[in-house]
Amino acid sequence: MTKRRTMLKGCAVLVLLVAALGAAAQTAAPLPRVVMILAGPQETAQRFKESLLEGLRHGGQIEGRTFVLHVRYASGEAARNAALVKEAVAERPDVLVVAGLTGARNARNATSTIPVVVATSSDLADAGIVASLARPGGNITGVSDLADEASVKRLELLKAALPKASRVALLNNPDFPATPKIETRVEAAAPALGVAVTRLHARDRASLFAAIDSLAQSRPDALLIGGDALFVVNSRELIERATALRVPVVHYWPGTAEQGATLSHQADIADNFRRAGGYVDKILRGAKPAELPIHQPTRYELVANTKAARDLGLTLPESFLVRADQVIR
Repeated sequence: MTKRRTMLKGCAVLVLLVAALGAAAQTAAPLPRVVMILAGPQETAQRFKESLLEGLRHGGQIEGRTFVLHVRYASGEAARNAALVKEAVAERPDVLVVAGLTGARNARNATSTIPVVVATSSDLADAGIVASLARPGGNITGVSDLADEASVKRLELLKAALPKASRVALLNNPDFPATPKIETRVEAAAPALGVAVTRLHARDRASLFAAIDSLAQSRPDALLIGGDALFVVNSRELIERATALRVPVVHYWPGTAEQGATLSHQADIADNFRRAGGYVDKILRGAKPAELPIHQPTRYELVANTKAARDLGLTLPESFLVRADQVIR
């Protein structure tokens, strides 16, 4: 009898324990939410999502167990990017991740309280997005290089790859915050390289292709791409149109040399997103964006496409090719 009572008591305790666990599960706090807005379409931006998750895993965060991630894609449309940022802010996520200077500006305009991590960008301090690189202040931190310095470097690489080039068209979006700096610095550096620079502007897809088609009249020796998501989302068609006019392209985004640009020179964007994952991890653990210094990329990649050059009747010097991280032959 005593044994039976003990068993009944044990069963009762077990039932109560299961009930308590069930109630606890129902009242458990929801996982922290991270929302990421990417400027490009899903098919090209998916790999950057994976890089962000890799950075989070390195810090011990596991998607679905310690946080949830929602990703939205602006597909290269500036207005959609701004709208997606506003929608995300209205949902009050624990962390908002954006990419590009335009995305960073949209986030700054939309919120001063939600922590924001800029996964890759340029000129965050010069554009007034953060107070300084060492102490960002406010609610924004992340990864940022200097678009004007990088553009001057690409002009130097262009001249090294195409020593006879003397006329270069510089393509920018006038609405891109860093455009004035890029144009000023590139034009200042050009005379020492024996190059004359002509400004070319495009705000949307239609004006982009009109600008490229205008090269049929101006006939530059090369087309140097400045900055903006517009030139990334439409990179393949941009390169194809310029190539059809026998104008070599120098781009700043990974994968564009593989699409037919004569060369591309860019920060290691995947590494930038991994580092952004590290920032998100720190914020989820309680760190303040204001106290997390901006990371400046040190890893850059130069890809040369000798096949694209040959198709245009050009030969890239061996002295230039030995500097490349990758050569497409």
